[in-house]
Amino acid sequence: MAQQVATSDIVLVVSIIFLLGDLFCEWENFAECPKPIHVWLSVSYGLLVLSRIIIVGAMLLSSTEAGHLLINLRQKSAALQLALSMMWLIILPVFAAWSVFGTMWTYEVMTVAPHCMPSTMHTWFLLVWQVMSYAWIMIYGGLGVVAWVLELRLRKAEGNLRQIEDAEVLERWGRVSVLDGYTALPATMACAGLKPEEINSLPGRDIDLQEDGRLDEDCPICLHPLRGTSSVRQLRACGHVFHRPCVDLWLLRSADCPLCKVRVSATSTIAAAAGGGGARA
Repeated sequence: MAQQVATSDIVLVVSIIFLLGDLFCEWENFAECPKPIHVWLSVSYGLLVLSRIIIVGAMLLSSTEAGHLLINLRQKSAALQLALSMMWLIILPVFAAWSVFGTMWTYEVMTVAPHCMPSTMHTWFLLVWQVMSYAWIMIYGGLGVVAWVLELRLRKAEGNLRQIEDAEVLERWGRVSVLDGYTALPATMACAGLKPEEINSLPGRDIDLQEDGRLDEDCPICLHPLRGTSSVRQLRACGHVFHRPCVDLWLLRSADCPLCKVRVSATSTIAAAAGGGGARA
């Protein structure tokens, strides 16, 4: 990755230096333009280089690809957090606003004083750069939308986890309601599992293991004995028994029994599952 970054950025820097050099050589020739097109181009070049410096620096600090880096708003490093804040809160908004100004200025120059452009090459390049600027804004703006959607999903998942994170869950699994980033969010969570209130309303919260004949069985999820300090939960849809902290976290991600895949709901019964021949209740 380092070699790829180095090659692409060397090409970018050399190209920008060439463009700036050509622009400065004809700086005075833009004086007749009603709008400072040459200043707009110079600042645009600078913003592009600054954005690339921020991205490359962050990539080297985290050894992460740019796409994954920019959409993860929960960076642990203060330097990475600063880089993301500068990218999303300063560089992108300023570049977008500056591109709009550039479009307005370009239109005015082309309609009022097209003769002020020092060469035809600058005229065509100005139009091409406008298109490239908006393409850059669309690409990074799309990444920003993805980053915010993932952050909202994380917050929703953390809220659901907090509703079932009682003392037993903390004792067995630790603080599960704090997620490091979007990669810690299972694909099915917050869309295919049960809601926290549905999980808490499930029957079979506490059963007598000795009377039920399961005293010496292990929890199929954590593989530890069912007897102990944790309460157990029996899924009435199929009759399988688990530690409550184990199966509650599972049901938040998937509404199917982890053993037989029977659909679990607050109104499910063992008889219904048996009568359906193993079908979903």
